[in-house]
Amino acid sequence: MNNESPDATDAELPQAEVRARGRRRISAVWIIPIVAAILAGGLAWRTLSERGPTITLSFNNADGLEAGKTIVSYRSVPVGTVQDIALADDIQSVLVTVQMRASCRERLNKDAKFWVVRPRMGVGGVSGLSTLVSGYYIGADLGSEGGVFQSHFIGLEDPPLENTGGLGLAIELVAEKLGGLSKDAPIYHREVVVGTIQNYALSEDGRSVVIHAIIESPYAKHVYENSKFWNASGIDVTGSLAKGVDINVESLRSMIAGGVAFATNEKPGKPAQPGARFTLSPHEDSFDLAHPSKPNKRFVVESTGLGSIASKDPVLYRGQQVGEVVSHRLHNNARTVGILVEVYEPYSRLVRTNSIFWNASGISADLGLTGLHIHSESLEGLLAGGLSFATPDKPGPQAKAGSVFELKKKEKEAWKKWSPSIWLGAANQAPSSPRAVTGDKPAADSNAELYHHKGKEAGKSDSHHWFKNLFHKDA
Repeated sequence: MNNESPDATDAELPQAEVRARGRRRISAVWIIPIVAAILAGGLAWRTLSERGPTITLSFNNADGLEAGKTIVSYRSVPVGTVQDIALADDIQSVLVTVQMRASCRERLNKDAKFWVVRPRMGVGGVSGLSTLVSGYYIGADLGSEGGVFQSHFIGLEDPPLENTGGLGLAIELVAEKLGGLSKDAPIYHREVVVGTIQNYALSEDGRSVVIHAIIESPYAKHVYENSKFWNASGIDVTGSLAKGVDINVESLRSMIAGGVAFATNEKPGKPAQPGARFTLSPHEDSFDLAHPSKPNKRFVVESTGLGSIASKDPVLYRGQQVGEVVSHRLHNNARTVGILVEVYEPYSRLVRTNSIFWNASGISADLGLTGLHIHSESLEGLLAGGLSFATPDKPGPQAKAGSVFELKKKEKEAWKKWSPSIWLGAANQAPSSPRAVTGDKPAADSNAELYHHKGKEAGKSDSHHWFKNLFHKDA
């Protein structure tokens, strides 16, 4: 029997010790996955924040476009990527789905334009060669910031002209007919290629052709509001017995592809603005650049018959050409022919209300008691024809534009003796001699009315009104 006490037994047994449990530390193995997850989250947030709107573009075909590869470029900077290509519901076009950058959202409005950039070959050269290496891409011309957001656009076949991306000045040329011009045909200034024709179309009323052209940036500063454009296509051949044959060709390239040339007179106007419209003349000589400040004056010479007079025949004063015949037409009364003549500045001062015009074409002969007298104005008049005029020693007031004169059949000896002194130089340099007629400029004729000086209808302004739109107004 054991006589040991319970207290002694408990003292021999080990006692449990209560200790506080410490925090478990994260193993270094988990650090790398956690950092990777944080970076992935940051990249995902950045991608979602930069992800812009999704838009659709409609094109005639998807030639050269690939989903996931083809980019949308604005000023050579990628701003979107093609995500999907599918046929439209009517299967007449394709719909290209594009994911744009968020920074473009404010500019995706009605002014934004898209087109496919691909190699283009024309008579004016080759463009888009960079796509042979990089592949086709979609060019973009984003609109101005603001406006109503738009998600669907109709793709263009050609780059727009309204914004050439710094390539040059967009202008319009209006012509009666195309005249051999073609797309990508060159535009010349002083025989240097400074631009190209982009496209052309009939006007809304179908009465003219509107040609869209680009003048390259370095040369755009040479285009002014009063610049003159003409068709330089092919070969322009003019000739006469008096002046011979004149062959004018801008260049071999313009002979093949057609072309346009332009020039500006001595006093250029304001610089042309984008979208400026100009009249395209059929020939270079359709206008006069020599006297920009004072337009040439036009007069009408009436005759019972046209004879051998033709357009571009010279108008002579003392054997010197001072103008030319512009056109001729049978009057409505079918009794007379109206010959429209243009007298160059400053020679229009020679035309007075008492001036006399006569037919200088060919040879005239008089048979009298003194024998046979043969008259000829000059060799040029003999070969080329034309009109001559003379003014008496006491000249009348300067004739208004649109004045009508009677055409005499032949010259009289007395007219040859007329020798008025009419100053043609600057007014402030006129001599003080009383014989020098200077300051007798007529009052401005805002309506350019016809004013007869000869014949039964002298003084009337309502006859042959079809001439009115042909006259320059007095300066």
